[in-house]
Amino acid sequence: MINKKILDYSFTEIFLICAYIICWLSISTSYQDIINVYKHKLFDFNNIMNSTRQILNFLLFPILSILFLKNYKNIFFSNEIIFIFSFFYFLSQLPGLFFTENSLLNSCYIISAFNVLLIFILANIYFKKDNHIIFIKITLLMLIIISVLNYKTIFLFFSVAEGYTLYTFFGSNENFFGKQGPRSTGSSRTYLFIFIITLIIFQRFFKEKYIVKNIFYILIAALVLLFQSRTTVVLLILYLFLSFFFKKDFSFKAWIRFIVISFITPIIVVYSILIIKNISYNENFLKKENNQSFSKKLTDVNQRSIRPFDPITYSSGRFNDWKLIIKKIDSSIIYGYGSQGDRHLIQQTASNGLLYALSSSGVTGLLFFILLSLTCFFVVCKKFLSSLKKNSIEEFNVSTLIFLILLRSILESSYAVFSVDFIIIYTLTNYLNKKNFNLKK
Repeated sequence: MINKKILDYSFTEIFLICAYIICWLSISTSYQDIINVYKHKLFDFNNIMNSTRQILNFLLFPILSILFLKNYKNIFFSNEIIFIFSFFYFLSQLPGLFFTENSLLNSCYIISAFNVLLIFILANIYFKKDNHIIFIKITLLMLIIISVLNYKTIFLFFSVAEGYTLYTFFGSNENFFGKQGPRSTGSSRTYLFIFIITLIIFQRFFKEKYIVKNIFYILIAALVLLFQSRTTVVLLILYLFLSFFFKKDFSFKAWIRFIVISFITPIIVVYSILIIKNISYNENFLKKENNQSFSKKLTDVNQRSIRPFDPITYSSGRFNDWKLIIKKIDSSIIYGYGSQGDRHLIQQTASNGLLYALSSSGVTGLLFFILLSLTCFFVVCKKFLSSLKKNSIEEFNVSTLIFLILLRSILESSYAVFSVDFIIIYTLTNYLNKKNFNLKK
């Protein structure tokens, strides 16, 4: 083990931190980006940057694999159950790439997932317990960068008269090197995660700055409501009730404060934004014209701000996609269609973790995915109960965020594929396990 240190981190630890950052930067890229540059000679800035992001990610794998083999004897696999289930789950996505017409280029997502797994199993050897927080700090930084780069969504919302929600303002973005920017669900999820992870890292600050915490929450909640992602709204509401339960103050005054701050104030802020926006584009908005009262105009704003949905299924077409995947999976039910199998079958995301696992790795991978999910759930339950007994806000927020990601996989592919959700849930679960087992004193 290399003992030389920089800022309390050994060279190996610094490499693992850099590798973790590279995994984040590789999101949304693939081997196709490398082909675009080296085969199709597309040497514009976006293609070069996307290619570089994926090349760095690809080069990580052999280096991390060598480090893994070198330290194999130092790994306590009995404490790495989540690593084992995750490894075999993503490994199960390989056969479908060879035995079906799905592209082998999609193996990049498997390699990317392996990189994350290897980083943390090595970090559990080299890192002290207290130093593991660096990965959560990097996660917060990356989520903030994603949100800042996606500023055009909010800018467009305020720059046009007809937009009543942030739901419709997304598309390819030069800030993401020409890649698709986060959609409403992804953007609202990012803001929710930023809020919870900020509370994890700066728990002492927010404990003393109660008003600052409430203002921060109201801004985040308003953005989540404006993005109109029903999934994220439900997760936010669940988090609020769990937080209220954690405080163990169920007095009438506490309930009133909870309802006003958590629900009424963000809704007032949202409608204030919509009204101010309408006034800025229509000076006569507050005036009675064409026999239309202000209350009727407000009703019109409310109707326009509600995202359309299927009145029968109350979804965005997910049920039809799920039925189609189940119908088409029969011919490769054992090993699936490989990574991105959902897109191969129905040309879009499965919007469900279990169905993504089934389509990409068949019943074999589905079994490992279920075992992985149940293990994460067990860790969450254990730490959640522990946080209540010890009144630990850190353990509460970490375990609750993992729980929210687990729930999110019901309506999104989430951590079933290499993604923001996968990196975060593995980072946080490993963090809790680290505290459980105390692998390095």
